[in-house]
Amino acid sequence: MNPLKTFFYSFTKSLFNPKYYKDVAKVRFWFSFKYLWFLLFILTLIKGFTLGGQYLKNRPQIQPEINKFVTYAENFYPSGLELKIKKGQLSTNVREPYVFDLEKTKLQTGQKHFLIIDTSGSIENYPQYNSYILATKNAVVYPSKSENNRVGETLVFYFRNLKQDFTLNKNIYDNLINVARPYTFRALFFVDYMALIFLFLFPIFGSLFWAGRVIFGLLFLTFFVWIINLIFKKGYSYGSLFKMGMHAVTLPILLSFLLPGFYILIFLVWMLVVLFSTEKEKKIIKKSTTKKKI
Repeated sequence: MNPLKTFFYSFTKSLFNPKYYKDVAKVRFWFSFKYLWFLLFILTLIKGFTLGGQYLKNRPQIQPEINKFVTYAENFYPSGLELKIKKGQLSTNVREPYVFDLEKTKLQTGQKHFLIIDTSGSIENYPQYNSYILATKNAVVYPSKSENNRVGETLVFYFRNLKQDFTLNKNIYDNLINVARPYTFRALFFVDYMALIFLFLFPIFGSLFWAGRVIFGLLFLTFFVWIINLIFKKGYSYGSLFKMGMHAVTLPILLSFLLPGFYILIFLVWMLVVLFSTEKEKKIIKKSTTKKKI
């Protein structure tokens, strides 16, 4: 029997025949592991095709969104603003505090403004500015963590840590955009390339990761089944039950797509059905008898 036929034979028996598990208890560990991995590989492959279909459906919208982003980026930097960082200190050519907000964008952390530049201000007064980012003469402060739409923790970057002086104005910004612009026309090709690599690697690494999670869970679930096995004297070792478990997860894995959250319950119920439908063969020792001479 070739490997594919062997898998589908084990698959149908694992789903519908509790007495099949009596044979599973005798096989090698790697037989059950390969069965479990290939089952998860097929399911992950199906998921990969689904993701691929969704990508193809949304693909025509990618380039227009990239073009929209480029247009937004072109108008992002204010035309009259020049920033200079020299010897670790920030200076501007505008009246301060200078408020810079993102158009048509609502900050999720509750701040009124996106950026405020105030070279005469202090980072200790950051909460009073009601801004997501505050730039002072010597440093810039920004949130590192937010909870319930409120800033919880902040980080500070000091300009003295820059290795060289820095100047930014509209002309320099436009030059940077012009350098990046040619690559945006090939962005769709790059996205296609990355999507193809992802869809190729996803079934392999996704199934291995999934198998690892299932096996880790089986270490604990098998323990409970093993206890029941001892109570009712079914005669199976922990290792045999673990191999049986790698086949018994077939049903709960498939049903988990319809009944999420019932994986453990379905597994334990099915293993009890298996356990009480089978019993490990006991060795029968025949005593040899000799006829007594009369």
